[in-house]
This record gives sequence, structure tokens and C-alpha cells, in this order.
Amino acid sequence: TQCFDDLLIPPEHPGRQKSDTYYITDETLLRTHTSAHQSEHLRAGHEAFLCTGDVYRRDEIDASHFPAFHQMEGVKLFPEMDGSKFASKEEWLESEECKIVASDLKKTLENMVDYVFDDPNLQKRWRDDYFPFTEPSFELDVFYNDEWMEVLGCGVIHEGVLERCNLQAKRG
Repeated sequence: TQCFDDLLIPPEHPGRQKSDTYYITDETLLRTHTSAHQSEHLRAGHEAFLCTGDVYRRDEIDASHFPAFHQMEGVKLFPEMDGSKFASKEEWLESEECKIVASDLKKTLENMVDYVFDDPNLQKRWRDDYFPFTEPSFELDVFYNDEWMEVLGCGVIHEGVLERCNLQAKRG
């Protein structure tokens, strides 16, 4: 359940297929992303952590894909804000809480990318994306070697993921 159910990834999602994931048995598979550990750490009471590790996917090898690669997951929960339960996805996305968390996330990651690339003039752009376990979801690209390159995907932890960890009053 760590790789999929805890992260709200539906049964029909392509990432669950044997064509995309390395299954050892019908119940055991190689980790497909470090997000798989997010719920276990949240249930253990950790509210800010990094998780790094190798992940495995059945990708064709090319300039930007390889079947095993390193990935890092970072989580930071905010103190309880007003504890609002939002009636709709749209209401959540327009809320001040969502804007505060998303802004903090983007600022933190931009600072990390600036440090890694060590280029004060590094051009960056954010794109909206979709991951079942975050809402909203984003990808960050940098302009490097005369082309845009995706460097990370991220997002605000989906309310449903937090609920599964009994942390429904938190945001992160």
C-alpha cells in the first residue's frame, strides 16, 4: 500500500502496471518513488523530514530516463492553521492556507536549486502538474545548456493523504 494506496494512486493508474513497475511477487515490488515512505513517517509523528533513496521504474533508457535513479522526498507540515475543511478542490486551491503552503514550498525549492546550480542568473519556471498525492502539484524547470530541463516535481500534500495518517487538521 505504501507505493500506491497511501498516496491515493487509483488501481487503474499506469504506474501500478507490470509494464511500468518491477514486481517481485504479486504483493511485493521495488520502490517506484520515495513518496512511498511519506505516510509511514507521518504516522510515526515526524512533521519535517527528508527521505532519499534509489527508485525503480521500467523506463526505456535514453538521455533523461534510466530504470534506477536517485530521488529525494521532503515533507514539512505547518502548525494547524484554522483547521478548515474545504467543501471543494477549488475552494482549497483558492484558500489563503493553500497559497501560504505552496509559496513556502516554491521558495524553499528555488533556494535549493539556486544553491545546487551555483548560478545567480539561473532562469527558472514553474509549471502546474498533476500527482494524485498532492494538490496543487507543480514541476520546476531550469534553463540549462540552452534548453529547459525539468529538475523536480512537488506539491502540497493532498488532504486525503493526511487524513489517512490522522493528520487532517495539518497542511504541508
